[in-house]
Amino acid sequence: MKTYAFTTLVAAIFFLSGCNSEPSDQDIYTAMNKVVAQTNAFMKSMAGNAVTPDMLRTLKSVKKHDCEKLSDKSYKCNVTAVVDNEKHTAAVVLVMTDEGWQVVDK
Repeated sequence: MKTYAFTTLVAAIFFLSGCNSEPSDQDIYTAMNKVVAQTNAFMKSMAGNAVTPDMLRTLKSVKKHDCEKLSDKSYKCNVTAVVDNEKHTAAVVLVMTDEGWQVVDK
């Protein structure tokens, strides 16, 4: 019984500590890639067959430089993203939701 209680306590600490940490490079990549996918889907729905592959965007990489905590569940992160072989450096605001990190408008 003591082993079960100890294991549960360690697991709880592990999961709770993850809730208050800033997003990783991979978290930011995943959140930004959702936005790119939504944008591509919107373009396809509006233009249909007129959309060519070179009109769609591809997020190739994201590098986090630093993050500033805005609240318990949100961070403003300075990142460099490579989209279609072009580097862009910008601040991105992310919020932790039930579905994971999400990019939000400032």
